[in-house]
This record gives sequence, C-alpha cells and structure tokens, in this order.
Amino acid sequence: MEYEFSDAGLIQADRILRISTSLGTDVLLSEKMDVHEEINGLFVIGIDVKSKRTDIRADELVGTLADVSLEVAYGERRPWNGLITGFREGPPVSRGLRSYKLTIRPQLWLLSQRSDCRIWMDMTTLQVVETLVSEHGIKAAVTGGVVTPPVPIHYSVQWNETDLAYLTRRLEYDGLFYWFEHKDGEHTLHVASHPYGYTQGPETDVRFAAGSTDRNHISEFARDYQFTPGKRAGGDWNFEMPKGPQGATTPSLVSLPKNAEYELFHYPSKALDQSTNDQASKLRMQAVEADHEKIEGHSTVRTLAAGRRFKPYEVAHADHVFEEYVVTAIVHRIVDHSYETVQDGELDYSNSFIALPSRLPATPHRHTPNPRVDGSQVAIVAGPPGEEIHPDEYGRIKVWFPWQRNRARKDGSDTCWIRVMQSWAGSTFGSQIIPRIGMEVMVTYLEGDPDRPVVTGVVPNPSTKVPYTLPENKTRSVIRSNSHKSSGFNEITLEDKTAEENLFLHAQKDQTRRVLNNSTARIDNHDIHSVGGNRSVEVARNQKHEVGGSMHLTVGGTGPQAKGEANRHRQMAEVTAQIMKEAAKQSGYAADIDAYADAIRKLMLGFFEGESLKGRDGVVAGSSPGADAGTKLAKAGSKVGEGTGELLRESGILNTFVSQFQSDTVGIARVEQIGATKVTNVGKTRQLNVGDTDVTTIGSTQETHVGKHKAINVGDTFDIEVGKRFSVKVGGNSLVMDSNGLITIKAATMSIVKGGGAQLTIGPGPILYTPVLVKGGSPGPDAPGVPNKTRKPFAEECPEETKA
Repeated sequence: MEYEFSDAGLIQADRILRISTSLGTDVLLSEKMDVHEEINGLFVIGIDVKSKRTDIRADELVGTLADVSLEVAYGERRPWNGLITGFREGPPVSRGLRSYKLTIRPQLWLLSQRSDCRIWMDMTTLQVVETLVSEHGIKAAVTGGVVTPPVPIHYSVQWNETDLAYLTRRLEYDGLFYWFEHKDGEHTLHVASHPYGYTQGPETDVRFAAGSTDRNHISEFARDYQFTPGKRAGGDWNFEMPKGPQGATTPSLVSLPKNAEYELFHYPSKALDQSTNDQASKLRMQAVEADHEKIEGHSTVRTLAAGRRFKPYEVAHADHVFEEYVVTAIVHRIVDHSYETVQDGELDYSNSFIALPSRLPATPHRHTPNPRVDGSQVAIVAGPPGEEIHPDEYGRIKVWFPWQRNRARKDGSDTCWIRVMQSWAGSTFGSQIIPRIGMEVMVTYLEGDPDRPVVTGVVPNPSTKVPYTLPENKTRSVIRSNSHKSSGFNEITLEDKTAEENLFLHAQKDQTRRVLNNSTARIDNHDIHSVGGNRSVEVARNQKHEVGGSMHLTVGGTGPQAKGEANRHRQMAEVTAQIMKEAAKQSGYAADIDAYADAIRKLMLGFFEGESLKGRDGVVAGSSPGADAGTKLAKAGSKVGEGTGELLRESGILNTFVSQFQSDTVGIARVEQIGATKVTNVGKTRQLNVGDTDVTTIGSTQETHVGKHKAINVGDTFDIEVGKRFSVKVGGNSLVMDSNGLITIKAATMSIVKGGGAQLTIGPGPILYTPVLVKGGSPGPDAPGVPNKTRKPFAEECPEETKA
C-alpha cells in the first residue's frame, strides 16, 4: 500500500540520517539514533522514527532487514545494516505523525533465539561458525584474520545453550575475536586471531584537538593503564597421562613492579596435553594484557567503527607521535531535528570510544559461562550394528542421549568414548564390567562439564529387566552376564532368604580356577558333585582322603543305571554274602559281618537305594533355569546328601562297584591288611601271575575247594614241608605220613613203577614184581646208590613162587 504525504518536506532524500525498511524509503523518517558497536559483541542500533502511517504493525517490520546511513561528508554516507528485532509504538506527535522506536541488531543475534542440546564432534571453531551461520541463512564470515587456525575439538557439547552462547564460548576458548562490517544491504561478520585481521577505515589519520567540537575531530584522548598480573597458568587432568596433571604457565609481556609475583591460575583448563595447555595459557595471558593499556576518547569522527584502525595526530604538537590504535567499542549518538522547525537543524553527532593499540590482539576473556550439568543424566549405550559389546582399550563405551533428539545415530559414530566407573582399578587388576549396547546408563560429569562425561552405573528398565522378578526375589543379590551374541549366561547369585541362604554359581560353558598356593574348603554338611562328562584329578605329590563314615564308589553307571548293572550280579552277590557269613563264624565278628553280608545280598551299596534317591538322574533332572538361581539344584543336592546317609548308617565301610573292568598296576609294592575276614568271589575265572616269588603265610587254617580239576605245574622243584601230619585222600584211598616216621597207604591196589619199566604191584592177590634186565657191568659194592652188600637182593628174599 502506498501513502501520499501532504507535506512534501517529509522525505529523506537530502537528510543526513536515513532509514530504509521493507515499508519503503520514506515511510519512516529518522529522528534520533544510538549505535553501540564493539569487538566481541553484537552491535545494537536504537532509532527513533516518525511516520505518517499511524497503523504500522509489528509483523510488517520485526524480522526484516533495515538500512540506516549517516552522511559523512560531501555526499558520502556511512551505512549500517541489520535485522529489526524490536518495534515499539509511540504516541502521536505533531503534523499528523506518529513516533516509533526500532531496535536493530545483526542477523547473528538470531542465534540467541534458538537453544539446543547438541554434540559437536571433531570440528574447529571456524567450522562451527560456518555451520551455524549457514543453518541460520546468514552470510559466511570473513576469517582472513585468523593467522593460526584453531585445532579441532574432538567432543564438545552445546548444553541448553543458545547457538549464540555456544558460538561465542567456542570463539573465546580459541582466542578468536569478532566484529561486524556494514555495507548497503548487508553486514558481514569478521573473525580474527591476530592484529593482522583489523580493517582499515576511510580515514587512517584522525586529528586530535583537545576540547574541539569541530567535525571529524577527536576531542578527548585519555590513556588508561591497569595493573595486570605477571603470569597466567592453568592445568587439567588427562587420564592417559596419569603421572600428574598437565599444566602450563605463561609470563606476561607487561612488566610492572611486583606483578611477576601474581599469577592467575585456572583449573580445569580443558586442555589435555602440553601444547594445548601452552596455547590456552598464552591466550588467557593475551586477554589480560589487552586490559593493561586502553584509550578512552570522545570524538565527532563519523568513520570510527569497531575493528577499524586509526592513528591520531595533533596539529598543535606536531612532534607528538601517536601509535596506531583499533576501536574496540564505540557508541554513536546522532540527532536529526531537520524535520522540525528549530533554530539549527544541523545534525548533532558525537561518539565515545575505547581503543587498543593495534599491535595487540583483542583476545577475549572467557566470559561466556560454561554450561554446568547438575546431577546425572540418562543415556543409552551405543555401538555398531550387529555388535553387543563395544569398548575401547580402556573399557570406555559410547552412548547416545535422549536430548540429541533426531540427531542421534545410535551407532556410536557421533559421540566420544566415555569412561566407565568401576569399583576398583589398578595396574592390570581391578574390576571390569562393560555396559552393553542398549543398556540404560547413568552419566555424570567431571566438574559438571558436559564435555567430560563419566558413566557411573547401569539402571534397569522394561527393555533391560532385572535378572529375577521383583519383589518376589528381593532377597537375591545377582551378577549375571549374558553370553555374547547368544542366549546363555554366567551368574553369581546370593540368596539371603532366611533358611534358604545360598551362593549360586552358573557357568554357561567352562569354569576355570587358578590357585598359586593353597585351596581350602570347609563344608559343614553335605558336599554333592554331579559331573555330566569326564572328571580328571592330577596331584603332583601326595593325596589324602579321610572319610569319617562310609564311602561308596560305583563305576559304570549312576542312579538307577548303576542299580541295573548291579542286578546283573545279584546271584553272585548272594553267594558272596553266604561265603561272608561262613567266614564270619570263624572270625569272631559274626554279628557285624552278617549285617554287611545282608547289605551285599540286597545290593544296598553305592547310590542304589534310599527313599530320597529313587528315580533320580544325576543330581537333578535337566539344567537349572535362569529364573531358578540354583534353588532346585540346591534342594536336589540336599536330598542326595540325606539319601547318602540312609544307605549304610554304620561307619567305616568302603563299597566299590565296577560294572565292567578294573585294573590295578603298582610299580613296586602293594600291602593289604585285613583285620578279620576277606572274601573274594570270582564268577568265572581267576588267574594269578607272579613273576618271581609268591609267599603265602597263614596263621591257622587254609582250605581250598576246587569243583572239578586242579593242576599244579612246577618247572623245577616242588617241596612240601609239614610239621606233624600230611594226608592225601583220593576217593577211598589215602596216604598218611606223620612226624613219627609212619607212612600209611590205604588203597585197593598199589602199583610202584620204577624208571626203566620195573613195576611192583600190590593188590588183593599176590604182590607182583616185574624186573627189567639191563646189560652191562654191575657197579662195585662201594658205588653210590648201591645197596648194602650185606643185604640180599630183593628177589632172593621173595618166595620162589613169586618170581616171574
């Protein structure tokens, strides 16, 4: 909509102060303006305007760009450009006009209107500047004044900060200073780290005339010096360099009496190595040095601007040489009454400024507050797809935070490694429990700094539930770890329920122990072991077993299987029992042995009987589930222990049952001592092989019963020595020899065969003798083995009729 003004004088064409907005060139008429500019700050323009329009709405101006210009000289104008951020409606004034007040700021101010929680990874401060101005649609910054580019920061968090607060905090951290330069239609952000970056204004040399009110003069120029400390120091802790904190000290270039005795120290410096500590200390010292010497002045020089160099000169004292300065802050005051009838409508302009020697960088102090996180935060453990556990060499993990919103990748690629607090940590010793991907963890922050997170614990939720349902299992204290990429688990559970206290250990696969010295265990009641596969015990030196009661050993089966094997030998067991009873009659332990013989006969041996052992398969049937914490196993073991006591209530008994084979090999000697009775019952065959000597000593009686045949084969000599009487009986025949020299032979027929064929037969009839004639000379009467020569030959003593 266009407006026509009745007063043709209400235009800006020849005015010293002009404003142009989205409403048009002459809709608003500038009357008064204050401009605040500074290095390391946003400019603010407050301008009072009038308008023929009395119905201007805020939404027509707020958020739009405006251009304001000041006539400098001879048609030259100095521009300011910015964003209208404030609009105030004033009262009606003369000539049908209405007053308004506008506030204009740089577009960078928009960054103060957006706050966020955001992680910035591996980006330099200049990259942060580039990213944020781009996101807000602002012209790229001029960074030619950055002589030494800042290094990337691996992990930096924008925590409940506006984009502007985070940006200025990063600039301050790296010692970068900034200001704005204006042109018609735009303003540009300048960022620098060195005096090289300061800009040059249209007037390099500016006249200084004390007290002068002439145009383009400096009327007041005062040097202001402040005491500054002689050292700046800082330090921080880097866990990868645990021998001591990292730190640095930078002396000041400003030398003052006693200032070397004073030091500004800051901890933590957020610098984790020596080079960054040196740089941080240097930048902080530069900021302090910039406070030592400043210029405060007043002038009517319309071209002075923040970030611009100027050099005063003095006509009255030409020998007075000034160094070059740079404006660090300036306030422009402009009043234009040319729209009103006044005695003098000339522009009223003045400024007050603060300057710094241009040889010094305007390094900022770290004034922007570092955000602080009080308490703990929730995070979720992150990691690559397909992984369950994702630590680094220090056991650090990666997480994503709910406050990352849709930026979180949840794979760990957009966050740093975070240390995990453990209950103990030493040189290759301590505790090591790594939170797993998807777990909810609690994160706290060193010094409250969001850039320095530490995982302090893990908390359950509906997705990562507790190991046992609660409150039903509130008496259990549990450590359970799932098998990696599997459904198994390892577990240690402490059950503290009264009368059911239990320490449960579950190993999903193997359990390994390494004891460098002694291992001692004391079990006050039952000790039950059930091994599903094989068991091997290796003892390098000695092994000792003491059993106060009885011991039962079964080889070849367990439980019902063992009893089934034993049933195959029931008949033999009955024979054995009978033999034992017979032997017991002579041992003097008949009652005790009879009871044991009955136990053998009934197969009451090993894990064969007992009410608490019936129907079992090992200690328990099946594995103990994860929801059981060993309760079923503990009860079954207790039952087995009680049943073991039911087998043989007497003590001092060792039962061994081997279903198939048993082999004993002894390298040197074996001794067996039996106090009363030993019974050996062999169902089929027994064979004894002694390589050299077999000696059997029997104190009283030995009996051998052979059902059919017994053979003794002696390779050389067979000696039998009997002290009193020796008797051999075959059927009705017998041979008896006693110690008195009497030999009695009882036989129906007796035949004596002599070598060579001679035979003497004694039977019911006559005694028959069959001689054998041997040709050759007869031995002399003194030859060995020859009968006494006085004795007659046996044939001569026999009756004639008996000779053959």
